[in-house]
Amino acid sequence: MFKTGHWMVRCWPLGAMLLVTLLPLTRGSSGPAASTAAVAPAGPVHPAERHERVGVAALVLPNIRGNKAQALARIEAYVRRAADQGAKIVVTPETCIDGYICHQPGLTRERMCALAEPEMGPGIGRLRRLARELDLYLCIGFSELAGERLYNTALLIGPDGKTVGKYRKTHGVEPFYEAGDALPVFETRYGKVGMMICFDRQLPEIARTMVAAGAELILVPSNGMWGRMNDALLRTRCYENGVFLVFAHPRDGLVIDPGGRIIAANMSIPGQGVGLPTNTDTEDAGGWPEAVVREIDLVAWRQIQGNMLQHRRQDLYRQRAN
Repeated sequence: MFKTGHWMVRCWPLGAMLLVTLLPLTRGSSGPAASTAAVAPAGPVHPAERHERVGVAALVLPNIRGNKAQALARIEAYVRRAADQGAKIVVTPETCIDGYICHQPGLTRERMCALAEPEMGPGIGRLRRLARELDLYLCIGFSELAGERLYNTALLIGPDGKTVGKYRKTHGVEPFYEAGDALPVFETRYGKVGMMICFDRQLPEIARTMVAAGAELILVPSNGMWGRMNDALLRTRCYENGVFLVFAHPRDGLVIDPGGRIIAANMSIPGQGVGLPTNTDTEDAGGWPEAVVREIDLVAWRQIQGNMLQHRRQDLYRQRAN
């Protein structure tokens, strides 16, 4: 008989040589040249195509009224901070470039027009460059000057700095603005997005129309009502339509899931916090956090979207009340 340990010590060099000799044969068609050809990528793949989750952010931007240069500087600073926290879809409050000046006493239309921006104006151009630099979508609320007309507008800028879509406020429109006439939905890297502005959230048909057109996420720049009643309205819109929502306001920020749950919120508001805590570092003396950031999974919810909608009996709804 032989001892196993003694045999291994004496014979391992021969076995190693035999293994090295056979290695090229065992690789067959997966050798270096063939392997390179088999796995060579067809082209660069964007991270969004490999990752089902996306960071969204609601910027809690206190109004700077009538000073566009200062407002734009702060918007840029807040967007950068949100991007540092992983946000790829960022939402500002309503008309944040002029500071929601529309209700100021003694305001004239001429003053409104002087503070408004065309879609290709210099202030919007600065934000286009920012979105391109940070590789993110930026939903900016601003007073749009289109020829002689003024609109309360939400502009969705893409990671290439170009316009992805534009929504003009359709309901509860303030003085000097004209009402929009469409409820569009826009394609992004992460899914289909709709936008509504402030008062629009109070009417159920708006969110329902967008979801019926395929929206999986609704962005809501706002500057009016906030707090518990607002929370209830927005949670209902999400639950009844099976849609994510991001709400941005000068004193509040919310991210709500399709089940109607607030999954991120501004917790620094006394008596109002109902979500998860966010950072509280801010350059503003008021102490509001500058962004509410949360990662969401549109793909997972896409699998079950329509759990509520599937119960609709549309045959009963054809005779609509005016």
